[in-house]
Amino acid sequence: LAKEFRGKRVLDYGCGDGTFLALTMMTPDAPATGVGAELSLDAMEDCRLRYCEEPRLQFVCVADLDASEHLGRYDAVFCMEVFEHVVNWDPEIARLERLLAPGGTLVLSVPVETGLPLIVKQIVRRVAGWRGIGHYPGTSSYSPGELAASVLAGASQHIARPLFDNGNGPFHDHKGFNWMVLKARLSRQFEIQRVVASPFRWLGPHLATQAWFIARRRVASPRSGGAGRQ
Repeated sequence: LAKEFRGKRVLDYGCGDGTFLALTMMTPDAPATGVGAELSLDAMEDCRLRYCEEPRLQFVCVADLDASEHLGRYDAVFCMEVFEHVVNWDPEIARLERLLAPGGTLVLSVPVETGLPLIVKQIVRRVAGWRGIGHYPGTSSYSPGELAASVLAGASQHIARPLFDNGNGPFHDHKGFNWMVLKARLSRQFEIQRVVASPFRWLGPHLATQAWFIARRRVASPRSGGAGRQ
């Protein structure tokens, strides 16, 4: 997916340790510039130190993205494994829309926590817990009724989602996340062109462990004089 933006301006929203942007710069299809954004000042400074010898990379705090220099700048915004943790989607989606250049592309990935993939994930999580593997369990436990509702979930929110706060504001874990609900919400402001399954595209998102939305900003309707949306 990153190869589609060779020579373009790319933002990684929720960049973590910057690995994705660093890897794209090592390929023949590298973007012209890459900006990584994180909530944590410590994470941003760590990325700046780690990649100080790569002039095409820049790292900022998420709040910095509201400055005019970032608005409408990016040909592609990647946002990977973030929205399942966000409590209020609306301001985040609005920010992503403002950051995209006209005709820009949003590439957003989330875990599939419904249907058969959830059963597989819960088995793996339980085994990992028993063996003390990993530092982040990823999801709270499910009651039998919650698990059944999640396996049979449709395009509406199926169970209540637990809230947590480690001092940096409220967030969700993976429990109860429904990728189909997010897809419907994104469709209000973006035209979703493709939904790509991972790790195997041929599985489709209902049977995969991860779903990727490739979307474009909706353009103003000529009939509305630029005031509305299609």
